[in-house]
Amino acid sequence: MNILIVDDEATALRDLSRVMRKTVPEAEIFTARDSDTALEVCKEKSIDVVFLDIQMPDMDGLALAEKMKEISPLINIIMVTAYPNYALDAMKLYVSDYILKPANPVDIQNAMLHLRNPVRQTKKGLFVQCFGNFEVFYDGKPVRFPRSKVKELFAYLVDHKGASVTNAQLRAALWPVKAEDERKQRKYLAQLVHELQSWLDLYDLSDIFLHTRDSYAIVPERIPCDYYQALRHGTQELSMYQGEYMRQYEWTAHNVLMIEKELFQ
Repeated sequence: MNILIVDDEATALRDLSRVMRKTVPEAEIFTARDSDTALEVCKEKSIDVVFLDIQMPDMDGLALAEKMKEISPLINIIMVTAYPNYALDAMKLYVSDYILKPANPVDIQNAMLHLRNPVRQTKKGLFVQCFGNFEVFYDGKPVRFPRSKVKELFAYLVDHKGASVTNAQLRAALWPVKAEDERKQRKYLAQLVHELQSWLDLYDLSDIFLHTRDSYAIVPERIPCDYYQALRHGTQELSMYQGEYMRQYEWTAHNVLMIEKELFQ
């Protein structure tokens, strides 16, 4: 579990971090003293729970909470405030809870027990997330791809659930605007395929990728994935779906209605 604590006051940040480490020892704790840093951490670290000071100097906590929800709709926001009159506004943002300063272990434990969105348990090995942003994890930590197009190539294959796609299909998805130099584009795609294969080899996952000269596919049975598990009517995975699927890729926009029919038929 990844927890982010946001407070512009160094003393308050230190004190809450100390209590948090004792109360939730299994969690990885991140801290931020301004909104820009907090948003960057949310983008990079797959944060599950945020303890957010409601009074920030550059952006108030309510506005910052909304931006965090835009990055990760399933993030749990717990407001930390010295002023209980803010509670009603906080609840309107669908935050999980609010606690009063100075926070104590009992308040933190109660807040963690009533999270609005359940936190996935850390999964060993590979795990692919399709709901919300497309992300790939290994042993619970986000993995880095050689470049963003390699990640998108993998996402496209996951979306096809084991069905083979051609070189032309991949190029049309990855580069919607027709290339002036098709030969150069084919060469670039060949490089992406090679980098994907090397990335999979690094994690000893080469057996999940099948390809020939003009045919590319993954083996869905060997990929733990929220989308695949939800298709098998996994209750927890279905609860994670909030109407967004691989939202960073334009080619998924037309898929949402079809996916919802698959998930809820």
